[in-house]
Amino acid sequence: MTNARTHLPRVLHVCSDTNIGGAGRYVLTLLTHPRLAERFAVAAACPEGALAAALRRAGVTVFPYPGADRSLTGPGLWHLYRIMRRWRPHIVHTHGALSGRIAGRLAGVRVVYTKHGLAAAVEASVQVRSPGAWLRRLAVRRFADRIVAVSAAVRDALVAQGADPGAVRVIPGGVDLRAYEQVPPPVPGVVGALGRLEREKGFDVLLDAMAELRGEARLILGGDGSQRQALAARVEKEGLPVELTGFVADVPAFLGRTGVFVLPSRSEGLGLVAVEAMAAGRPVVATRVGGLPEVVVDGETGFLVEPEDPEALARAIRALLADPARAARMGAAGRERVRKLFSAERMAEATAALYEELIAP
Repeated sequence: MTNARTHLPRVLHVCSDTNIGGAGRYVLTLLTHPRLAERFAVAAACPEGALAAALRRAGVTVFPYPGADRSLTGPGLWHLYRIMRRWRPHIVHTHGALSGRIAGRLAGVRVVYTKHGLAAAVEASVQVRSPGAWLRRLAVRRFADRIVAVSAAVRDALVAQGADPGAVRVIPGGVDLRAYEQVPPPVPGVVGALGRLEREKGFDVLLDAMAELRGEARLILGGDGSQRQALAARVEKEGLPVELTGFVADVPAFLGRTGVFVLPSRSEGLGLVAVEAMAAGRPVVATRVGGLPEVVVDGETGFLVEPEDPEALARAIRALLADPARAARMGAAGRERVRKLFSAERMAEATAALYEELIAP
């Protein structure tokens, strides 16, 4: 295991997620990358669940703690503090997980915080009554030595919330292109979408678009969340050409069943799943929100449309379905863009350099 090499500086990652969404895939990719593992001993603290199991299978030491899918809880904070006092990391790197940032401060450890989304700086999952603006400001100003923003849009939002601009680094999420080398060619007439089935992801708007595309395309929608039952009921009631797959463990295999990928979000920090779709050679139709314009180049790797506009979504999807040659060119351009800007190597190297900056004498 990586943390057995006691001569290396120790880094403890803290993530409160149980399922494997964008943040979970980010953590998995980062902690198992050789560029990081050869310079640091890494371990993870997270509640029991799919993410913890996947990390263990990858050979990462996992310290479980209570607080599943909740950024801040008293028991979670106390357990994390005890883990840090026992394992004695040089750096604590949190993904959300306000409990981890506070515990790191209490343990006297350097703290790095990766901000994955564009929700308030204190995540929506924080179980604190009426936290108010003061807690959001405190979280970004006092509870981290460095903040990693996954996009320039997230960086700007953090600075607007009171973060020190000098403490924020933009390190986009990256993917291992090797995992996408065997993805089959695009499937004609099949639209793919993947993510947490929550309102911010805009899948209800995508169903509106699919109603307009009835007879022209079908949708494979992957993911789970609080909106799943409502979305499934609507699909059945309206007879929409939509398949809901539930949680997706194998993203490359899922993308291999699609021809065009759509991300209709109302809010998005980066849109790692759009990066993954581009790595698979799929043209991407996405909304012009958050960090998505930093990923998708309108007219080159796909199309950008305004959020809450099902007609625009349908037009963009229809344009790609009607011109397979153009869609293929966009897919190839997207894969090249990922290779240059969103590789796992680039992410791991930038993160390792940040760690070295923090612990330099």
